[in-house]
Amino acid sequence: MTDQKEIERNCPECDGTGQDRGMHPVRLGEKHEFRPCTKCGGSGKIKEAAD
Repeated sequence: MTDQKEIERNCPECDGTGQDRGMHPVRLGEKHEFRPCTKCGGSGKIKEAAD
């Protein structure tokens, strides 16, 4: 059994913001609804196996 290490990097889908790219800028007086990124689940980070 090999011991694989994981590295954490910014999610390429949301550029590390954790927000869905389809979000529009909020205007004054509008309700802001946070929609998490579907790839990272809103954390902005993904784990990958290090080589």
